[in-house]
Amino acid sequence: MIEEQKQSPRELLKNLESSNDGCMYVVCNNIRWSFYVEAGKLVYASHSLESFERVERHLRGLTREVPALNDKLRSQLRLMFDETSPDQAKYKVTSENLCTEYLAIQWLVNENYLTRIAASKLVARIIQEVIESFLCLPSGNLSSSFYNHLLQNTYCSLSIDRTLAVVEQRLQAWYKLGPAIYSPYQCPYLVNQKEATKRMSAETVKSLGRILRGFNFCQLGALLGKDPLAIAKQLSSLIGDGSISLKDPLPPFNLLPPTYYLTPEEERESIEKLSGAFNDEVGEEEVSDNDYSGISQIASQQPVKTWKIVCIDDSESMLSIISSYLGSQDFQVMLIQDSMKALMKINSIRPDLILLDIGMPNVDGYQLCSLIRKSSILKDIPIVMVTGNKGLIDRARARLAGATDYLTKPFTQADLLKMIMRHLL
Repeated sequence: MIEEQKQSPRELLKNLESSNDGCMYVVCNNIRWSFYVEAGKLVYASHSLESFERVERHLRGLTREVPALNDKLRSQLRLMFDETSPDQAKYKVTSENLCTEYLAIQWLVNENYLTRIAASKLVARIIQEVIESFLCLPSGNLSSSFYNHLLQNTYCSLSIDRTLAVVEQRLQAWYKLGPAIYSPYQCPYLVNQKEATKRMSAETVKSLGRILRGFNFCQLGALLGKDPLAIAKQLSSLIGDGSISLKDPLPPFNLLPPTYYLTPEEERESIEKLSGAFNDEVGEEEVSDNDYSGISQIASQQPVKTWKIVCIDDSESMLSIISSYLGSQDFQVMLIQDSMKALMKINSIRPDLILLDIGMPNVDGYQLCSLIRKSSILKDIPIVMVTGNKGLIDRARARLAGATDYLTKPFTQADLLKMIMRHLL
């Protein structure tokens, strides 16, 4: 049974307090939002942009509390649940009523990797992030549909009224960081170390530069085990003085609504005031020029290491692209074009990560991956299979050969950095 109504994002969520068990769907700007309720309380929420990345990111944030949620287990989940495998094809039919990534959460609980309490915390954090973006949608009329849902187990039951109060308070805090910071999915880069050293030690500045390498605030939060909003607040003064540059959200996160928005008329009226008051307002309320202990602590927690990454591909152009994407002081990139000589070279290099092309002559990626896994010295090194094929068979073969993860061509620098984040950082 489908019921349609046109209201604001907040009104739609408030109406769920008196609804039956089920799921409300809202489609806006080609993004599908899903809110699952039982007895008038939220039990899960999702949207269609990188839904598994969101779950995986929050799992990483729990790793400090639940060490079993390591990169190996998260990679296993991705191979199992990120794309529906043939034996789970039935879920394709019911995808409107069941978020596939929720199956990964259920599996973690059933396999005793997550307690129900930890699962409750995980789901609550996901709900909060989804609602933060949802409430930023334009206040015009939105159409919604309501269906019965197929969630077999739920781990969290949140009061809608209380959740809205918490999220709206957070959105006010995000708004105060505008116009420079207008989205949790912007990517900060350290671009002026000289200016930054006026506020903190040179050692801290160097460490900070190693952290800010293309991840957005949400990804940094998962990487550092911190609230993305807290990280944005701590970096805001450095953004204001030009030490840190912000890049716009990368696709597909650029489709999500901003947390800060002014009409062109409002922008013209307030631009002088905003440009002059940005540092004063943020500095007074959140971070003083003399207090960067939070940033220093974050920076000091990161390991000072140059990661060794081996890239194996018969295409010279692809090796060149990967090398340029990873060309920084944090990565020592070694390129191998001949797959027949690769195993011997890997043995001498002992890399931290292997990027392995599938379609190579003589010894293909599947065969080489299997050989690496048979080596007692190399068997635990993360292997990311790189291919232009998106088929389920290729994915299944990669898993059987012992691959840790899977990267599909063409990929962006952001895609590659996210892969590095999963397995090294």
